[in-house]
Amino acid sequence: MRKLVEKMDFLKKIGKDIIINETEINTLKRYNIDVLNCNTIDEVLLLIDRFLDDTEVLDEEYEELDYIANNLSERKYYGTTNK
Repeated sequence: MRKLVEKMDFLKKIGKDIIINETEINTLKRYNIDVLNCNTIDEVLLLIDRFLDDTEVLDEEYEELDYIANNLSERKYYGTTNK
């Protein structure tokens, strides 16, 4: 059971409203996108968009960044929408 808990990737809050896990943070760091310097999800999404616009990326890299961007967008939506 202990090993299972160690491998779980918990969400954490960074800045004003960024909810992200360690795997996503490390993946973005590989592309020189430092989430720790951002205050909002919108800032992170802007950096991802700029990176994708300014850099030639492989399909695999694009899918990886797009997946993270979609996760962040979904967390933003559910975090700010009144239910």
